[in-house]
Amino acid sequence: MVVHHVSFLSGLTNSFARLGGLLARLDVGVALFFALSGFLLYRPFALAAIHSQSHPPVRRYLWHRALRILPGYWAMAVVALTWLNIDYLKSLWDWAIPLLLAQIYQPLRLPVGMEQTWSLATEATFYLALPVIAVLGRRMGGRTPLGRARRHLALGAVLVFVGLTWNAYAHGPDSPLPGLAVLWLPAFLDWFGIGIMLAVLASWPSSTISSPFLPGLGGSRPGRGDEDLWSATPRGLRVFTFAPGTSWLIAGALLWIASTPIAGPRGVEPAKPIESVTEHLVFLLVAWFVIAPLVGPGSGGVPRALLGRPVIRFLGRISYGIFLWHLLALEVCFRLLGFTRMHSSFWVLLVLTLALTIPVATASYFLIERPTQRVRRFMERRGTERGPRVVPGSRVGSPAQVPALQAATAGPAEHPALPRRLVLPTDPPETQQQSGDRDEEQAGRDRDE
Repeated sequence: MVVHHVSFLSGLTNSFARLGGLLARLDVGVALFFALSGFLLYRPFALAAIHSQSHPPVRRYLWHRALRILPGYWAMAVVALTWLNIDYLKSLWDWAIPLLLAQIYQPLRLPVGMEQTWSLATEATFYLALPVIAVLGRRMGGRTPLGRARRHLALGAVLVFVGLTWNAYAHGPDSPLPGLAVLWLPAFLDWFGIGIMLAVLASWPSSTISSPFLPGLGGSRPGRGDEDLWSATPRGLRVFTFAPGTSWLIAGALLWIASTPIAGPRGVEPAKPIESVTEHLVFLLVAWFVIAPLVGPGSGGVPRALLGRPVIRFLGRISYGIFLWHLLALEVCFRLLGFTRMHSSFWVLLVLTLALTIPVATASYFLIERPTQRVRRFMERRGTERGPRVVPGSRVGSPAQVPALQAATAGPAEHPALPRRLVLPTDPPETQQQSGDRDEEQAGRDRDE
C-alpha cells in the first residue's frame, strides 16, 4: 500500500509508463488485508463449531480487537487531526467521527493524512459482524464434523456471492445507494468470505480424508490430518490452488490483467460499473491465489522460507504502524521537504517515505502496541474466568500450526502481516461425549458422505 500511494502522489500512476499501470493496482493489498483477517479471525470459530466445542467468548474477542487497533490508531489520528485538519473541526462531532472510525458513513469525512483508514473502518465493522457470522454457521448444523465443515464452507461461499452482488448493485447507474456504499462492509464480504473459506479448509476434520472440493472422494478411513487433506485434493486443484509457484504465477498474471484498461482508469477518474466490478473480482482471485499456499495443506517450504526471514518478520511486527503513519510521512515530504504532488521522483519519494515511516512505526510498536498487549495479558491474568478457552491467537492441544504462518511474524490480524502461532490445531482434543458417541457419529458421517 505504501508503494501504491507513493506511485499515485508522485504522478507515476498517471504516466504512460507500464510500471505505472501495475503500481496503480497495488491497492490489491486491501483484498489481501481483508482475506487474511477473515482467515485469522474466523479460524477459532470454525474449529469450535466443526468439533462441537464452545465458541470463543465474544466479549473477550471484541476487547482484544479494540485493544489491538484503537490505541495506535488514536495516536495517529490525534496527530493528523491537529496538524492537518484542525481548521475543519468545528464541533465535538467533527472529532468523534474519525476517532470512532465512522468516516465512511459521512460524505467528505476522510481527513487529510489518514485517508487510508477507510479500510480500517470497514475492518472494524467486520469485527462486529464476525460473531454473528459464526452463530449463523453454527445454526446451520451438521451431524458430524465433516457435515459441519461443509456447511461452514457453504456459508463462506454465500458471503462471496453477497459481496459480489452488492458490488454489482452499488456500482449500477440506477442504484439508490449513496456513493460511500462501495466502502461499507457488504461491498467486501466476498474478500472476507474467501478468508473464511480458507479458515474452514484449514480446520477440516482430520478423521476423514474426504476432500472439501469433491465430497466423498476418500471415504471415511482414519486419516493423518493435513497430509490426508493434501492427498485427497484433486491434483489439478492442488497445483492451481496450494502450490506456491503456480498459484503466485497465476496471481501475477491476474494483476497484470488488472493493470490494463479492462479494470478501469488508473487514477481517481470515475470508472464504469463493469470496470469497477471487474477489478473487484480480479482482486478477489488474486487474494485467493496469494494466500491459499500460505494456509492450505502442505504449506511450508518456499512460503515458510520467505516469511521466516528476520527482515520480513520485523516488518510484519511493525506493519500496522507502517499502515497508519505512511501518509503522514508523505505529507511531511510535501509540506516540509519541498516535494510537489504529481510531479516528483517516484524512487526518491519512496525512499524518503520509508525512511520516515519505519522509525515512527517501530516507535509505535514498542511504545504503544506492545505495552497495550502487555496490559491486556496482565488484566487477563487477574480476571475471574477459569478453565481453558479457545480464543483468536490461542493454542489448544498439540501445537499443530500452518507452517508458513508459524514462520512469519507475530503481527496483528487486522493488517496484512502474517502472524505466527495464530493458527489453532487441526484436530482439537476429543471430549468425553464425542468419544462416547463415536459409533453414532460414524453412521451420521456415512449418511453425509
